[in-house]
Parts: sequence; C-alpha cells; structure tokens
Amino acid sequence: MRQAGGVREIARWLCLNSQELTAFCLLLTALTAENFGTVAAWPAAHYRPDAGIEGIPGVALVESSKPRRGPEREHMVPPVEDVPEELAALLVDANPEPRLFRSPLRVYQLLLELTEVARRHGGHDLALAGFRATGASREGRWTRGADAKNIARWSAQHGFPTKEPTAEGIEPVEARRLRQTGIERKRRPVAHTRSTMNDHYLARSKAVVAQSRTVVADALRAQVATARERRSVPVLPASLVARAATDLDGAAREADLGPQVLQRLITGQQDTVLTGCVDHLNNPTTQPGEPCAESFLACLGCENARALPHQLPLQITALDQLNLLRAHVDPATWKARHAVHQERLEDLVGHYRASEQDKARRDLTEPQKRMINELMSGRMDLR
Repeated sequence: MRQAGGVREIARWLCLNSQELTAFCLLLTALTAENFGTVAAWPAAHYRPDAGIEGIPGVALVESSKPRRGPEREHMVPPVEDVPEELAALLVDANPEPRLFRSPLRVYQLLLELTEVARRHGGHDLALAGFRATGASREGRWTRGADAKNIARWSAQHGFPTKEPTAEGIEPVEARRLRQTGIERKRRPVAHTRSTMNDHYLARSKAVVAQSRTVVADALRAQVATARERRSVPVLPASLVARAATDLDGAAREADLGPQVLQRLITGQQDTVLTGCVDHLNNPTTQPGEPCAESFLACLGCENARALPHQLPLQITALDQLNLLRAHVDPATWKARHAVHQERLEDLVGHYRASEQDKARRDLTEPQKRMINELMSGRMDLR
C-alpha cells in the first residue's frame, strides 16, 4: 500500500471525492426537485415496495427530514422512482450499456454502489459518502453528505459561471434554481403543499406565467368561438326560399324545419324585426309555453331565430345605426350594451354579396326605417 501511495492514494481511486458527491447531489436535486440539503442527508437504507422485480414500476422509499417544516412535519418518506417500462423502451439505443442516469432511482442505486466502501470505513449510513485527501494528514479523511458550499467550486472546475450569467446566456448552477426548475417541470408538490407550489414557486416563474397566459387566452378564445358558433343565426338563402315555392316539403327538410313553419317564415308572419322566430312559445330563457319577453335585439343570439333575404334591409339599417352610435358612446358602455349586437349583425350581413347589400339599402322602405328607429331607441322593448 505504501508503494502504491498509501491509504490516501488508494482511497481516492476507490471512493468519490467531495466534488463528485456534489455532482451527484445536484443531479438528484434536478431529477427529484427536492432541496439540496434534504438530498445531502439521504440515508443508504431504503425500502423497495417493488422488491426489485422486473416489470413492476421501480421505486425506493427513502426516509428524509426537512426541519423547516417544524417538528411535527419535518419527517418525510419521498419516493425515488424509476421511469415506466414504456418510456424506458424509448431510451434503449444501440449501446448495450444501460443508461445509468435515466431516472432518480438509477442514479440513487449507482450512488449507493460507488459509496459503499467509503460508507463502511466512514462508519455512517448516509448515501453520500466519500474520501477527501488533505494536506494535514497522510491518511486523509472520510466524508459524509454534500456541502452546498462546494457548488461554486464544482461549477468553476466544469466551466460554469459562479455569480453572473455569461455573455452566451449560461446561468450559474444554483441548488435553488435547480429545485425551481424541477417543480416547474413536474407541476406537482414536492415536500410542500399545492398552494405553496402555486403561490410561491410557480407564481414567481416568468416561464410559467407566460405559459399560463397562453393557455388561458387559448381557452377563452375557444370558448368565445364556440359560443359564437352556437349562437350564430342560421341564414336561409334565396335559393331555398325560391325552392319552397315549388317544393315546400323538400325545402323544409333542407332547412330542418316543419313545412308550415318555413312557410310562415318566408311570408313574414313570424318576423321579429331583424329575424324570424321558429317558436316564440319555446324560448330558452322562459318556461315552455310562455311567450318570449326578450328584446328584439336578443333575437340575434337566439337558437329559435332564422334570417331570410327579405330582412336584409332591416339588418343593414340597424348595423349602420350601431356604427354611427359607436362614435358617441364611451367604450365601456359600448362593449357592455352594443358590441355583441354589432358583431352578430355583421355576421348576418356578411352572408350576402356587396351587390345584394347595395340593393337592400335601396329597397328600404319608410315603415322599415321607422321600425329600426323605434328598435334602436328602445321603444319596442317591454317596460
């Protein structure tokens, strides 16, 4: 042993040093999102519910402690998990050597194997055990755990910045940031409550806030699109109206209406100023059998409404009046009271060509114009 360098030299070959222990602790912190200090105190003793049987999801239960949680809640048993077999199959490549770092459990198992000698000679049961050669002693000394103070030294040895990000955007290696990243990736509580995760860890993340805004915006846009599609008034084209003159039953089937209902719609017997109503006794907002008491503007979003070509002059006139009114109403009032009606009228008028819209403006009669004036002034609403 003396010829080979003594215990100090041989132990360096057989055991992990302080920097390697730091690297293992950083890797487990990144994989599990546990605190660096909690991982540094993990014991080698653990319980395997899977009994190490192949085909069963691998997991090791490790007893740990987080004193900041208080004496009644500091003791924890976090699961150190392997990846599912389905995912493990995707990690297999042409290399016959298995991927040692594919999961927290594999890293933990490798750590226990590499630290067995140091743990036995050091006289403790911590998973992180190593040997440190010191200048004061020819023998060196056995070490236990990992010290966060060594992170800066490990970073400097491996080309990472220790204080500020580099010009290329490389960030310093920090245990706190590794845990933050792990929680953002997992999106599940790790040694804390769900409210702490949401209010403390995720709320301060710029990436999570940006993702949340995107998700919420997409969901709101989808809901608005669905609502508009559901409440859009079907427009019965002129071709269907012309067909009804010779084939009422066929036109009714195409419009998904009863023949008599379609006939009354075409003749204007069921007009409600801007649209026609299929059944005013079956309104979604009233009890069945009771007459509809909604404003005629509400017909633009009612499932009973149908739009026909002879109503186009009224729809265009109402839309023109709304566009004129917008310049004289404050934005908040406009959005609350008139914006939805304008959007729905634009949708109805948009079904017609420009030539048809021009003809409808010319065909507007004085009684129709007075009717729109009364509608827009509110004189046609029930008080």
